[in-house]
Amino acid sequence: MKKRKIAVLGGGHGARTTAADMALAGHEVTLFEFERFHDSVAKVFETGAISISGKARQGTARLALCTHDIGDAIQGSELILIIVPALYHRTYAEALAPVLTDGQNVVLIPGTLGSLEFLTTIRKKGCRAAITVSELDTLPYATRITGPASVNVYHALPVFGMGVFPANKTGKVLAIFKDLYPGIGAFRDVLEAGLANCNPIIHPLGVLMNAGRIEYARGEFWYYEEGITPSTARAMEAMDRERQAIARKLGLDMPDQAAVLHAVSYGPKGDLWEVLKGSKGLTPIKGPTSLANRYVTEDIPIGLVCWCRLGEQLGIATPLIRATIEIGIAISGVDYWKTGRTLERCGIEGMSAKRLVAYVRTGKR
Repeated sequence: MKKRKIAVLGGGHGARTTAADMALAGHEVTLFEFERFHDSVAKVFETGAISISGKARQGTARLALCTHDIGDAIQGSELILIIVPALYHRTYAEALAPVLTDGQNVVLIPGTLGSLEFLTTIRKKGCRAAITVSELDTLPYATRITGPASVNVYHALPVFGMGVFPANKTGKVLAIFKDLYPGIGAFRDVLEAGLANCNPIIHPLGVLMNAGRIEYARGEFWYYEEGITPSTARAMEAMDRERQAIARKLGLDMPDQAAVLHAVSYGPKGDLWEVLKGSKGLTPIKGPTSLANRYVTEDIPIGLVCWCRLGEQLGIATPLIRATIEIGIAISGVDYWKTGRTLERCGIEGMSAKRLVAYVRTGKR
């Protein structure tokens, strides 16, 4: 393993866990968070340390630098890991556009086609740095913050995948990333990675079908333990088949989410209900505490809206995905069709399947 210089951008569950885990692995890690969120990371910035427990490396990790200056954070870093809610990918793209330099590799964890939006955004901001923009299909951990400078990992994925833009640079980026996670594998491209994210399948529909229970519980609700029943899982499987149909139009033969979740050791082999209900890594996680949570406010506008629009562009019907979006709009009062991740924001509006596949492979329109 080669020691890598890594910038971790973000201050939430995933960012803190990744920073701690990678620092304990011997890498030089810088942690960045916007100054307006200083209070949430104050203890980490004060001590320069994060304690990690659970199903990953355990101990107290020492970070090389904690900073609110994004230029300082990424200076000299070959890997820039953006680990934030996907709603903020564009915010980070705008902040990074003036400071990115040739040869750097940006990775969105996870992406949900955010790599395309990120690249379109920085180019519109005038950034011409020769970089790669990759995305993972999932966060490598099921993890939660347990204190001002501590996290607990409920499950660490042994394998997961990465899509690289442009795809003809996959070998280069994967070789670097294997020094962080030996179990990383390559997707064909960022389209496959973006369609592989399980969250838009297993989160929004289940929350909406449990809306009354979540509101009545006032915080005492366990999504995977209580909310996943045979009927909610069957509805998710129907939605999953729509996702797979979009993938087939792009020349991708993608497995269903039940098989994927079993492959990464999230649960036993079986249908989606059996996998999620038997997941020792997911069932201990409490929440959501309200309907105004990321399972709705992120996974619908960022995941389902983009998938639905992509399906429409490719001639694939997605009635259940569309219905879930509409119910989410009715409950939230937010027009996710307007606020969500659009094909225009991703720079792929109007592209045929053939043209789109060629674009993500070469980076050329």
